Amino acid sequence: MRGKPTLRDVAERAGCSITTVSNILQGRSHLYREDMVHQVMRAAQELGYRPNSIARSLARRRTATIGVALDPQHARLTHNLYAHDVLDGILAFLEPRDYDIRLITPRTSDPAAVWRRIDNGSIDGVVLIAPVMGSPLLEWRHYSSLPAVVVGSTLPEEYRLSHIDIDNTSAMTMLVEWVIQQGHRAIGYIKGHPLHWSAHQREQAFRRVLERYGVPIREEWVLQGDYGPESGARAAEQLLRQSELPTVVMAANDDMAIGFLQQCRTLEIAVPDQISVTGFDDSSWAERMGIPLTTIRHDRYQVGYLAAQQLLHQIETGDTRPQRVLINGALVVRHSVASAYALASPATLQHAFSTEGGSKQ
Repeated sequence: MRGKPTLRDVAERAGCSITTVSNILQGRSHLYREDMVHQVMRAAQELGYRPNSIARSLARRRTATIGVALDPQHARLTHNLYAHDVLDGILAFLEPRDYDIRLITPRTSDPAAVWRRIDNGSIDGVVLIAPVMGSPLLEWRHYSSLPAVVVGSTLPEEYRLSHIDIDNTSAMTMLVEWVIQQGHRAIGYIKGHPLHWSAHQREQAFRRVLERYGVPIREEWVLQGDYGPESGARAAEQLLRQSELPTVVMAANDDMAIGFLQQCRTLEIAVPDQISVTGFDDSSWAERMGIPLTTIRHDRYQVGYLAAQQLLHQIETGDTRPQRVLINGALVVRHSVASAYALASPATLQHAFSTEGGSKQ
């Protein structure tokens, strides 16, 4: 036999039609008798037949590939633990379904350029990872008809995009209520990046709970961060120089909580004996650094898994009606929060802190 074996060659060897061979080799063997399925599979194996996946995908008008696009604001995948965990979930769902992934890391803020790169005929749909406010990824409906699912950003309905995310509001509500139940009434807060939807949702939940419980919100104790540990350290420097201090500081994510804790160590301020700290996300970094951080755990792997599932549903059915899936977080209590009644008073802590940046001995 010259050249590569074809479907016709397999059909002649198996003694059946080309349509029968095509159906069986594409996974529709349930339509045929068991002996016919065995004949076709044996003939294909004997001839060394390999299906032409490119031709098959052209016939189906699909590429069997989905895109995973990161927002230009955080396109360095190796520095993004959230994207790493979400990608694991996407791969877990797609692997047994013979879908490949194309990673897309646009570095421009021009929506037309971003979507030309995404929707270039090489993918069947796209998962958009954590688009921020004003992101070119959110201009999807103006530039593309690709099926798309957002993860890591709970979006307003006006964007008409399916999204899967942690329920930031209910999770932060649970954490703040727990802190108040520990007797804390002097509560500080480090906000997340101002362009992230999650940062606003978590801060709004923080404020609502304090108002509901009649706990005063001290704006001088509410500090701007950017979700990075350096911003947590800067918040500690600003906060710990004030004349009055909170008994607990709640950070909008673990990285900022870690930065705050590291600065406390530098200044020899004991956590939780002198001040308590909470995070959000249950980052592996805290565990690796030996920091027993009270936080909120959420399943980023599940977010990715469900996003791939939702995207394939859109691709296969054509049903792109926006779906909203919010996953509950779980409170993880460790040893970074003490009862407010057991803490040193704010005045005592302030006396121990030197305005030159160190503790008095």
